[in-house]
Amino acid sequence: MATIECARCHRYFEKVAFEAVCPRCFPIEEQEFARIKEYLSLHPGASTNEVMRDLNVDLKSIKRYLKEERLEIVGDNKGFIKCELCGKAINSGRFCDGCYKEGQALRHKEEGAVKSAYIKSAEHTTKGIRFRDNKDKKG
Repeated sequence: MATIECARCHRYFEKVAFEAVCPRCFPIEEQEFARIKEYLSLHPGASTNEVMRDLNVDLKSIKRYLKEERLEIVGDNKGFIKCELCGKAINSGRFCDGCYKEGQALRHKEEGAVKSAYIKSAEHTTKGIRFRDNKDKKG
């Protein structure tokens, strides 16, 4: 177990698995994500700005959900999130297709080989953000 800083409240806590937030913030985080999920099912292809404005969700949370592969950008993201190894614009996760294997090896080393959580969605959009679908997984 490692001691890490909570992504929401910045308190330190003992990391047990793949969580980025402390046990106190976890229910808040899941409630916020449920609101985003519901909003995106009613407004497919909504932009990040629309989600932030309509739900009062901060940009850091949305970027974290994108990096955790719980959401993905649809269409041109203009560098909203970038590969952590080469800096190429990506739609979800931490690494581009070219750096994926190397990045996953690094990630497994850092996180102790814990898998990401995925949310399935039958909704397909052409722009905005959406839920990450298992069949969209690279590698």
